[in-house]
Order: sequence, then structure tokens, then C-alpha cells
Amino acid sequence: MEVVDRLGTVDQLAFEELTSGAGLMVSRPYLLAVEPDPAIEARYLLAYEGDSKLVGALPCYIWDGRPAPALDNYDPVAIGGGWVVGDRSAPSEWRPTMFVGTRSGYVNEWLIHPRARDHPARVLRPMLRAALRLGRKGGCASSAAMWLTSRAAAQLADALGVRDQVMLGSGSASLDIDFSDFDGYLASLSPSRRHFVRRERARFSSSSLSVAEARLSECWEELARLAAPLQAKYGHRSSVSELEGEFRRQAEQLDSCSWVLICRRRDRPVGFTLFYRWGDTLYGRAAGFDYPEVADAAAYFNLAFYLPLEHGIRTGARSLHLGLASWHAKVMRGARLDPSWLWVVPPRRWRRSWPRLVQDQPAGVRSWLEGQVGGARGGLEGPGWERPSG
Repeated sequence: MEVVDRLGTVDQLAFEELTSGAGLMVSRPYLLAVEPDPAIEARYLLAYEGDSKLVGALPCYIWDGRPAPALDNYDPVAIGGGWVVGDRSAPSEWRPTMFVGTRSGYVNEWLIHPRARDHPARVLRPMLRAALRLGRKGGCASSAAMWLTSRAAAQLADALGVRDQVMLGSGSASLDIDFSDFDGYLASLSPSRRHFVRRERARFSSSSLSVAEARLSECWEELARLAAPLQAKYGHRSSVSELEGEFRRQAEQLDSCSWVLICRRRDRPVGFTLFYRWGDTLYGRAAGFDYPEVADAAAYFNLAFYLPLEHGIRTGARSLHLGLASWHAKVMRGARLDPSWLWVVPPRRWRRSWPRLVQDQPAGVRSWLEGQVGGARGGLEGPGWERPSG
């Protein structure tokens, strides 16, 4: 095992071997883009085997609890811990905390060399144990792996034998692009939904809004002003200056795979969506609107769903990743929901009772999500919503 504090010191080709087949949020450029956040101390655990071959890497981030809007949905006492202990535990009891795995983007996967993926626990177990030791050495009162895919959650459960402690976090929306054109997508919907989509497309087309494509490096300074109101709508606290810094760092690392739709009224930007193409997936990562300027134009779903879907069909993408929130609206337009999982190691005084406290947690979150989806077909169906067993 080796610990480094800058990903740039790790051999790029060796690291990219680990990310083969993995998603955007654990890619080298994405991790480099989130590394400089001054509120977080980044560490990378590197696992070498035999011939000094890099066979695993585990990003870890130590957070002292200072305000960090980028972590609004990552704080384990608010997301996870607070669900089961409520106000019986003050946030200060959990500080500092360590995030195990990526701490941005709401998709967490383990980075294991392809030759070790048939038996991932052999690499993952020592890395996770080393991460917990790293957290203790850093004075961390809690640790958490947030927003794990089902596969990653099953691998964790197998590596550490903690199946009963895996918690359900939320549902992540995606649309499989298996259509030859937009009419094929429409044909996959029910008649009522098809009519709804056509009506939204017509409203946007008949508005005086125009849309242009850009790379992030060409427009990042324009985006923060538009993003802040949407962030606030969903409870995030990011200021315009903080968003400018985030977009600038992403432009430095991810520009080549960025795709921005900018919506204008005359020459004035009034809306945007930011996507990244990674592998065969188009990831939606940010959006923003001047709401009075786009009222009654159905701008959001045209820029965040219909136009990206058309782009994905043209460019051969196989999936449109739509992320958290607005579950009902996304499922109604054909998306499916996949579970996102959490693994929380609480402060010491809760650890003995933790397995009992969290045993019924997934059922409660699933019921809540079912209410959010509103019974729409394509929501929380199938056995994948049961706790991963490894």
C-alpha cells in the first residue's frame, strides 16, 4: 500500500488501466477536477501487487466539517446517519469525517485492475481496511462511502461482510438509448406520454429561444449565474463565485469530453445544460435557467432530456445519465431508476448498535421513493432494490 496526496503523481497509464470500463466520476480527469477543493484533504490509497503492478486505487477525502456546498448531499450525519439517529447525535460528533471513494457526482465505484475483477475482494478488502486506518490516523470520527452503485455495494458487502449495514440512499435515473431516431423513442412511450413530449417540444420550438452547442472552456464564465438559482431550488448553497471555480476546474480537466447547450433569448444566455461524454454514456452534470425568461417554454426538459437524447442517438451513445431528483418527471419520460447505496461508519458510541439501527432503513427509503415516483411504470421495479449480498 502507498498513500499519495496528489493524483498527478500517479502514473497516468497505470491509473487509466484501473478505470477501464468505469464511469465518469471515478475517471482521472474528473478526480483531478475535484481534488483542489480547499475544504477537503485528498488522499489516494494505491495497492500494488507482486511485480509492483498497480492493481487498485481508492480516493479518500478528509473533511473537517467546515461549510462546503459541494458536499451538501455527502455529509453522512445528514444523509444516512441523521435518518436513523436523528437529533440524538450532533453533527460535531461526526467530525472530522472521511469519504471513501469519489466524493462528487453521486456515482461511486471501486477502481480495481481488470485482471483482479474476478475476485475483487482480494484487492478491495485491504484497501478499505487501510482507508479506515487512514481515517483513524487523521482523527476522523466517522467514515462513509456515499452513492455506491449496486455492483460496488455488493463488492463492499463481500469484502467486509457488512451486508446488513449497507443503506439505501436514493434512486439514480438513466435512459437507455436503444432507438434509431427520436420517433423510435416516442414509440416506446404510452400514447398519453407521447402526446405530452410532443407538446413540450412544440412549446419550445415556438418560443423565441435559440440553442447553440459549446465546449465548457468557451462558456464556463457565463454558466454560474444561471446555475445558482437551480442549485438553490434543490437545497444547495453554492454561491456564484463557488460555481465559477467549479466550472473553471472542470474546464481545465474535462473540456475535451464536455458538451454544453446554451439557450439564448436574442443574444442573452437564459439557460444551459452541461453534459460529459464518457465511454458510451452521456452524463448530465449541471443546468441553470433565468426562470422568468424561459417561463412557459418547457426549456428544462428540452435542454436536459430531449435535445441530449437526440445528440446521443446521433453520436452513438448508449445511455443518458440523468442523476438524482425529479424522479417522477424522469420516469414519466422513459427513464429507469437504479438504486444508490451508502455505507456509513458512525462515531464510536453508535457502532455497537448501528447494525440494529439500520436494519429496516432500506425499506423506509424505498417507500419514500415510491411516493416520489408516484406509481409511474419503470420506477422501483425488480429485485435490484434489495440489499446487495455480495
